[in-house]
Amino acid sequence: MRVAIVVDRITNYGGIERIILLMAKEFNADIYTGLYNPETTFPEFREFNITELIPRNSFQYKLPYRIRGRLLHYKFSRLNLKDYDIYILHGGKSLELARRHHPNLWYCHSPTIWLYDLYEEELRRFNFLNRQLFRVSCHFLRKRDKKNVSYVDKIVTNSKNVKDRVRRIYGRDADVVYPPVNLKKFKYNKTGDFYLSTARLTPDKRVDVIVRAFQKMPNKKLVVCSGGTELSKIQQLAEGYKNIDVLGWISEDKLRELYGNCIATVFASLYEDLGMVALESMAAGKPVIASGDKGFKETVIDKKTGLLINPTVENIIKAVEWMTPERARKMRKACEERARDFSEDKFVDGIKKAIEEVLM
Repeated sequence: MRVAIVVDRITNYGGIERIILLMAKEFNADIYTGLYNPETTFPEFREFNITELIPRNSFQYKLPYRIRGRLLHYKFSRLNLKDYDIYILHGGKSLELARRHHPNLWYCHSPTIWLYDLYEEELRRFNFLNRQLFRVSCHFLRKRDKKNVSYVDKIVTNSKNVKDRVRRIYGRDADVVYPPVNLKKFKYNKTGDFYLSTARLTPDKRVDVIVRAFQKMPNKKLVVCSGGTELSKIQQLAEGYKNIDVLGWISEDKLRELYGNCIATVFASLYEDLGMVALESMAAGKPVIASGDKGFKETVIDKKTGLLINPTVENIIKAVEWMTPERARKMRKACEERARDFSEDKFVDGIKKAIEEVLM
């Protein structure tokens, strides 16, 4: 079976990239992506045949985010692939292929969040004139997005949360195949003396809220290890606070080391689709402090493998004080058992079943 994986971008050490890499290995797939940077993602991608629509050394790669996004929509719409038995799509821009490429399967990590669920928040970021332009743009983008989804043969989502959003936004049903965590990579080492944040540094992840909480807890250590558009903002917030260390992007080996040695992980996003970071944390035997809304509540068991809260500054402070090293250590076994429910074998079986249904 010849499989083509089509994805918006491969540029980070993230959960989506892990899933694509696992799929590519399992099906020996060719990969077509809008953006690819081998220096900032998993080195194993170099083993595969990857076609990038906007090459790294082109001037188009350096265009502003929104403009580059529109360009990628156009480039995906012009892509004409042949001789594949199935096309597996990831991301909103990849859906441009659905009309002319069948049979296809969309693994939906999330409907484009700023276009739907975070639309009002995004709108408030603009001045009056740009707000009107954004409204008009989003109107047409939603129409195009929904039209593209109408050509999808089968939808698989990464959580019940996203399945519900797919039904609400597109009026389509979907199967749930939970993303996997590599149980061999993440291991418990010890319960150290610091709390860990691994969320991407973008506005929706609200890492600034975590940093502000630890500003008020000088006796509690926080390590932030990720990058993104708000890296400089987070670095400025942490400046002068000896208990807060912002590392930026780090290697895979260093990430596993930090998971293995922290007390617990802390996340503040309110619209998490599932939260792969929670699975990585629990695979390392570490409990999770996170929002009790949306995706995290599908993975974290409150007061057994972590603590589910409304992640305000005040509530994060209370949660960190409650999650003592002793309490975190006692949660180790439950965390490791919970992570096993999201094994790679279960994920592969679910995707193979979905492919079989598409090909019937």
